[in-house]
Amino acid sequence: MHEGHVSKRETPLGRWLPFFFYSGNFTLWIVTGIVAKAWGLLWLAVLPLLALSLYLLRTRKESK
Repeated sequence: MHEGHVSKRETPLGRWLPFFFYSGNFTLWIVTGIVAKAWGLLWLAVLPLLALSLYLLRTRKESK
């Protein structure tokens, strides 16, 4: 990765802004499933949570 890209990710905004986008995506999945009355498919809303978890795992600060 380019140095500029990595340095942006290491800032608080660079880490938490994508978190809010992932959270918004999750919320929209739930709302869309409820509005469409797709009760049997609401479990699919957990898929964005997997991406969010992986993102937070990869960008966590290493404790030293």
